[in-house]
Amino acid sequence: MNTGANARQDHERTLIKIARVLPPNRVEQLIDFARFLEAQILSEKLFQEESTAEIEADNARWDALLARDEAQVLLEKLADEARAEHRAGKIRLMAFDDEGRIVPE
Repeated sequence: MNTGANARQDHERTLIKIARVLPPNRVEQLIDFARFLEAQILSEKLFQEESTAEIEADNARWDALLARDEAQVLLEKLADEARAEHRAGKIRLMAFDDEGRIVPE
């Protein structure tokens, strides 16, 4: 008997039960949060695999890329779009705990 697999199946069933009774907007939030957790795990793995020199070199490449005029134009466009969405009430605020992890509503 594989207890790890059984526990995982129990968790999956629990999540499905919860998702079935939530209103659609809350299901979307649940999916967003699950994707955030998934990305966080990937980020932690990547951080553990990269050396400080690799991280610094990557940061230098990003700095050079973002210093270009084309990047600044694109960033300004993205900022304008974000401000428009904010004014239109299309955003949700995010809260974080002391460790920088997102806190669900």
